[in-house]
Amino acid sequence: MTTTSFTTFAQVQSALQNFVTTNGIPVNQAPHGNMWERGSTADDQYKSFVTGDAIPGFKILIPGNGEGSNIILALRGNAPFDGSQFPRMPAGGPVYLDDDTINAISAWITAGAKQ
Repeated sequence: MTTTSFTTFAQVQSALQNFVTTNGIPVNQAPHGNMWERGSTADDQYKSFVTGDAIPGFKILIPGNGEGSNIILALRGNAPFDGSQFPRMPAGGPVYLDDDTINAISAWITAGAKQ
């Protein structure tokens, strides 16, 4: 059961940033960097997150399909982010984002990933 819910990108962005900050995860060392803050304005960051690639050929998300989006697959550790091609995110774990927050991000994506 999801108790957390997100209706805006700013909420998703805040949750992801809070997670990496709280856990001291060095996102600047990841190949994709801090993908929820790419761009100089809030609009640019949203557009990049919703339409951009995490890494070349791997879209961050598919609006309307939370469970099929790469960010959700990566956060859950599902293929290809199960170690078969890429590691679960964040790489190096074992600190991973909690299921409640992952479910809330997935629901936000499924609902259309609105700004």
